[in-house]
Amino acid sequence: MVTIRSKYLDKLSGDFLLLSELVLKQLQLTRQILEQDLREGTIHAEVEKNEVLIDGLDVMIRDEIINAVFLFSPKATDMRKLIAYIDMTFFLERIGDLVLNVAHFTMKTRFDSEAFAEFRLILVKMLKAAEKMVKNAVFAFSCEDNTMAHDTIAIDDKVDKLLKEVNDKIQQSFTEKSLSSQDLLNVTCINSMSYNIERIADNATNIAEAAIYLIEGKDIRHAK
Repeated sequence: MVTIRSKYLDKLSGDFLLLSELVLKQLQLTRQILEQDLREGTIHAEVEKNEVLIDGLDVMIRDEIINAVFLFSPKATDMRKLIAYIDMTFFLERIGDLVLNVAHFTMKTRFDSEAFAEFRLILVKMLKAAEKMVKNAVFAFSCEDNTMAHDTIAIDDKVDKLLKEVNDKIQQSFTEKSLSSQDLLNVTCINSMSYNIERIADNATNIAEAAIYLIEGKDIRHAK
């Protein structure tokens, strides 16, 4: 017998899976733009369209959670899962915004000069690591795998080190040189892309922490 509880939880799970797949698709498309320097073409239009879908799913999932609370009396375990869905939906929607920022900055950046080619390689590494974190964090939640969740959090250090590498190279390469207007725009966009990718990794960490809260009942957000 299908109960109201199982109906809403199944619908919520399906919509969350769709949201996570869209966000991962956005990461893949943006990485493709960056790897191949695709500053023109239809791929950007697809990224923009997917962002609209992500925003719509964000609103839908939040409404479903509210309805679930009112239509059936959630047990403690169900309530914890609903809270986790709220947190992770927020983090995924935020990741979608950050990925869109990166895609927009690629439109303004020219990597065809020797001075900027190496930055693209580092940014691609950052994006691949962040993409892996998001994928693993969603898997950890969906499959209730706390080992995967803890492993996801550990990858964040790699992204932080790559961010520092970008910042150091910007200072070493351009502080003593006369820059053209395009060079200045490149520096600004590269700095912004690295910052947004680092924030994607941070939000993936938040998803992993929410998964740990769901699985273990432990809030490790402020643990040393």
